[in-house]
Amino acid sequence: MKKILYITSILCVLLFTSSCEQERVLYSGDGGAEVSFPSNVIRFQMVAEDNNQFQVELWRGNTSGSLSVPVTISGATSYFTPNKNQFDFADGESKALLTFSYDDLNNFAGESYSIKVEITDESQLSPSGKGVLNITTQRKLTFQPVGTGTFNSMFFEEAWSQDLLKAAEADYYRLPNLYFNGYHLEFTVDNGVIGIAKQPMGYNHSSYGMVSWDPRYPSECVVTGKVYNFTVAFTVSAGSFGKFFETLTMP
Repeated sequence: MKKILYITSILCVLLFTSSCEQERVLYSGDGGAEVSFPSNVIRFQMVAEDNNQFQVELWRGNTSGSLSVPVTISGATSYFTPNKNQFDFADGESKALLTFSYDDLNNFAGESYSIKVEITDESQLSPSGKGVLNITTQRKLTFQPVGTGTFNSMFFEEAWSQDLLKAAEADYYRLPNLYFNGYHLEFTVDNGVIGIAKQPMGYNHSSYGMVSWDPRYPSECVVTGKVYNFTVAFTVSAGSFGKFFETLTMP
């Protein structure tokens, strides 16, 4: 009788423990593509060994079956042509490639170009996946010293010694650390005409943020003898500080 009572007590304890145990839920994927870019940002430096092309990757977690993932491509597509507008996965593949091609490398100076690739159907993304890829591409250049001149700044009302560098591969120039360390001014020269893209100059205004060189007066940016004339506006997101004349005089 004692044994029967003892066994009955054990069974009651087990049943009580089982009924009090926390219920656990098993989660599983919904069977979607589960795609993602490896990163939101990628940068390419174009070199001759690349044979006028570069590739970007898309990953997927669900490798079952073949799959095409449409994308929307915008930006510098007149310079860089995608071979298709989707990533194609074969059955079992976890990585697919998209190839961009471009014309002769010698047609590029040193300007940077931006391309955006976006997953068209967000339902194909993995739960924490990256659906946008921002590509920056630029010709890789080897800068060599031209000499040291005198830079006169109307904006800062100062003058200082300034190095001038030129790319061996193109008529592309750099004024290293012109106003602040880490911020170079880069420009082209074509038959005496200076070409400048809008670029940050390193001065972070306490109220308006980063100040940029803005080439609003291209006809006045020329090389006269040994003088490089830069007529630019210094701008912030709120507007412009006005028109300024900055010059570099080489010996």
